[in-house]
Amino acid sequence: MGTVFLLGDSTCATKMPNAWPEAGWGMCFAPFLAWGWRLDNRAVNGLSSRLALSGGVFERLASSLSSGDWVVIQFGHNEDKPDEARHTWPWTTYGENLAYMITRIRMKGAFPVLLSSIERRRFREGKAYDTLGEYPWAMAAVAVRLGVPFFDLTTPTLHLLDALGEEASRRLFNQGIWPNYPDGVEDNTHLSLYGAECIAGMAARLLSSLPFINSDMR
Repeated sequence: MGTVFLLGDSTCATKMPNAWPEAGWGMCFAPFLAWGWRLDNRAVNGLSSRLALSGGVFERLASSLSSGDWVVIQFGHNEDKPDEARHTWPWTTYGENLAYMITRIRMKGAFPVLLSSIERRRFREGKAYDTLGEYPWAMAAVAVRLGVPFFDLTTPTLHLLDALGEEASRRLFNQGIWPNYPDGVEDNTHLSLYGAECIAGMAARLLSSLPFINSDMR
């Protein structure tokens, strides 16, 4: 038993009340943990793998690790941002950053897990399409090379969007008129609470072979 850490970006992060009803899937993940495990969500809005290292987010997480803990890493949404502080290339700097994190986590006696990013809500001629480029598959390649569990959350979220269709899929995301958004919001990246609950359940089912997930998910 121990702690499950989440490390990622705004799609996973815990949100402040002034962002409601925007939610990150990490906010809804704790109920899927097995007895004796606790959740520590270190995901941060705007974070990329590069910024996680240079900004100290990862080092603070590493200093909190105990032997037997698990770290679920999910980056992808901010890796292709143009600013130098965040940008990485999928087959070089992105993979290098992930490899460094994996090494540091293992040095602490903890276990890394790689989870590819959720898809954005983007449609073309009625079909949902990929927006994350090569980052999910670069992550998968790192997992193979270093012997780390990898779980593809990109593909099933894309399929979910496609199955729901352009209109029904809006419910998964932070859209509509709310007290925090009196002029309305149409956000196709960040989740609603309903969407966060759906994605948390999807992630738990993917990770169900790991010891920290409730056996009911297996």
